Amino acid sequence: MKILALFFLVFIFENTGYGGVNDSLLHRLNTSKDTNQVKLLSDLCWGYRTVSQDSAIIFGERALQLSQLLKYDNGIAQALNDLGIIYIDKANYSKASQYLNEALKLRIQLKDQKGIASLHNKLGIIDQKQGRLKEALEHQLSALMIYQQLGQDRWIGYCLNNIAIIHQNLGNLDKSLEYHQKGLAYREKMHDHLGEANSYSNLANLYVKMRDTTQALNYYEKALALSRELKNQELLSGNLSNLGNVYLSKREFPRALKLFSESLDIREQLNDLKGISSTLSRIGTVFTETGRYSEASEVLTRSLNLARKISVIDEEMSALLGMAKLKALTKELDQAFALMKQYITTQDSVYDARIKQQIMDVQSQYETVKLEQDLELIRKEKENAEIKVVQHTTEIWLLIFVIISMTGAGIFLFYRHQQRQLARADAERISQAEIRMNAVFLGQEEERRRIAKELHDGIGQTLAALKMNYQSLSMRFGSNEHEGEYSKLQKMLDSASSEVRTISHQMMPIELEQFGLIPAVETMLSINLENSTIQYQFEDMGFEERAGNQIELALFRILQELLSNVIKHSGASTLNVQLLKRPSHIVLNVSDNGVGFDVELNEKKGIGLLNIASRIDGIRGNLIYESSLGNGTTVTIRIPTI
Repeated sequence: MKILALFFLVFIFENTGYGGVNDSLLHRLNTSKDTNQVKLLSDLCWGYRTVSQDSAIIFGERALQLSQLLKYDNGIAQALNDLGIIYIDKANYSKASQYLNEALKLRIQLKDQKGIASLHNKLGIIDQKQGRLKEALEHQLSALMIYQQLGQDRWIGYCLNNIAIIHQNLGNLDKSLEYHQKGLAYREKMHDHLGEANSYSNLANLYVKMRDTTQALNYYEKALALSRELKNQELLSGNLSNLGNVYLSKREFPRALKLFSESLDIREQLNDLKGISSTLSRIGTVFTETGRYSEASEVLTRSLNLARKISVIDEEMSALLGMAKLKALTKELDQAFALMKQYITTQDSVYDARIKQQIMDVQSQYETVKLEQDLELIRKEKENAEIKVVQHTTEIWLLIFVIISMTGAGIFLFYRHQQRQLARADAERISQAEIRMNAVFLGQEEERRRIAKELHDGIGQTLAALKMNYQSLSMRFGSNEHEGEYSKLQKMLDSASSEVRTISHQMMPIELEQFGLIPAVETMLSINLENSTIQYQFEDMGFEERAGNQIELALFRILQELLSNVIKHSGASTLNVQLLKRPSHIVLNVSDNGVGFDVELNEKKGIGLLNIASRIDGIRGNLIYESSLGNGTTVTIRIPTI
């Protein structure tokens, strides 16, 4: 029967294309016996892991059964370890934990320290994937301690890397950075170039989360260069995609598209379906943001279909969200609503699946305990009465545990419902606050308009009349003896008239009301900078039509505040102002080469910056400061027009 079964396996794999490197192992299997056969079965299990997971499980289970028959503890531990890893690949974490915990117990009995450390590492990875970060950290620290005792520098580096990732997920970003740097040092010491590339990539991911795009780009470039040098296509495609994400966030779309396209080519060569779906989704985002809507629709549809085909929920949700945004931008609101509904339904199904998995895990634990109790009853018939009591007690506790778990799930659902209601209430409060804030700004502008009119029509006209009367009197009664005094009075009147006109213009420029934003900005820059040492350049594009009174007025006041800050505080010698109008939004970009400032500190304390932020909130805009001491300042404001 054994020979027949092995012949059947050989026949299957030869006729399904799973030959190649593993063929020699399959043929040697017929001639091997005892522990050698166990080792060959383990090798086949591992060899088929990347070819056919189901086939690998068959070989792993066969290795486990034969090892148990031979009472070969090392073989049992190895088979359990291999099966656990395969079930991690299949995302069946309950089954993986079961095998790896059994392997851990056996390695502890065998006093195999290296094997114990390896299993702690794998169990930590499972806990991390399931969100049990505290347990994951405990496993990784246990593994690290053993590897340090054994002097295994290579594996110390991997443990430090895993611990850093857990701290990042916990939000301990400084701690994560510390462990990543320690891990990188070990990998550099061991000349582990693949490990170094992974460390660079992980450090870049961390700096993205810390919003330090400069450091992130630096480490992504290092990871990219090393992965090219290693010719590791899988790692290269991942780094290209990660680097593309950074440029996408910086809105440098041509660079992002080039990186995503190269990543897509590699992933298509590797037949990495999940990676292809992810990269297509990112390319779709680039096309959407750059107005290439037809191409965006094509790649996002392809991403969605592929994600559904391979049942990758995260990528399916990403594609749905991207397509919903695209449809909204192209005014296909019914389709946008339908896609958002699919997105929310999918998101809820993921949540429901996790709840069901928790209940299944509880049931699985219950069934495992019950099976162990039944076996105990068979082995110890004389203690039947005592075991029944233990079984009954255990069943009660397990039932209580199930009830508590289900109650907890219900409480969590109720809490989630409450949070959604609170979120809606918060959104309503924010909306009301925006209405009130806009009312305040409108009141301010109306008062400015009234004062400007009074200055122009009242004081301005009075000064003009006074100047004309003065000129008439000076011509009639003037003499050379008093010419200097008359000239001085003439200059004072001219200065007063000019100042009244300037103040009136700043409070409510005529150009803004009559001619629009661009002429008003040109006049503002000319008046404020013509007598300064600052060289300025102003560019505009797309303002063939007016943008609306509220938006134009807000942009004018914001630019007025920014210009005041540049003149008073920057010490700049050059200033560049850009105003770009696109179908869906307006972009204002102001950059100088001045002394710069600490953005985080001044955003909270500077009155002018707070005023700018309030005005931008009032028109639902987005504000980004890029500045550091000694490196100038760039301010980018993006305002939706639809």
